[in-house]
Amino acid sequence: MGSLDLGALATVRWPTAPDTGAYALAVKRPDGTTLTPAPAVTGFKETVQAKFTPSMAGRYLLSWTAGGAGAHTDVLDVWPADPQFLISVDEVLAGLRLPANADPAKAQDLRLYVAAATPVIEDITGPMLATTKTFTTWGGGSAVVLPHLPNQILGITADGAPVTSYVPELAAGIIYAGSRTAASSFPGGELVITYRVGAAEIPPNIRLAARELVRFWWQGGMQGSGGNARGSASDGDAFTPSGYAVPRRVIELCAAHEQAGGFA
Repeated sequence: MGSLDLGALATVRWPTAPDTGAYALAVKRPDGTTLTPAPAVTGFKETVQAKFTPSMAGRYLLSWTAGGAGAHTDVLDVWPADPQFLISVDEVLAGLRLPANADPAKAQDLRLYVAAATPVIEDITGPMLATTKTFTTWGGGSAVVLPHLPNQILGITADGAPVTSYVPELAAGIIYAGSRTAASSFPGGELVITYRVGAAEIPPNIRLAARELVRFWWQGGMQGSGGNARGSASDGDAFTPSGYAVPRRVIELCAAHEQAGGFA
């Protein structure tokens, strides 16, 4: 088992367990604490397994032992409550022409592809999924340029004290101190800006772009061709600002929402 939804029952196995027990499993949670009590282990040799329900998202370290005669480590990744999928797995299955009742292992694997597609698409478009972000900088200046284009400024503090006098230019991602009639400077100290990005609805062209990107990766993986590196892409490929190789069709589909920056 490679990944699991938060709150679902995890069944983990030690397929290469020796024939000498007693078997035990220690589980280290993402926060570094050990799961107590330890999960009960059942089975023998290749059927050794244990079950537990993860209570937090992140990576769990699984440490198996067999009465001092053997040891084995593995990991279990637990999806966060919101795994940040731009599109549903059903949309991907449709794009790949796989049936809705496809092999569950394939459907689980596709979720990883969908999650991986989100930062690549957002490298082209900027944030698409609705979320709250914070940006920390130093005050004293007359303006702050945010790293993303926001759709709402939720609040600003300077060393923990609220700042109420400012003018946001959302389309430019810039916040000016003062008012429209009287320019000013932000207070000195640590300036923390909380803002919203993304949209409640993902545009159809972005959904198609994500589906095309997953198809590109999936078919490449099935054919064993591997990924592209900068300078080795085919004529039909391009690179995002951070250097991800994607089909040009993905860039074209994202064009209406493309953020500033060029493509190779």
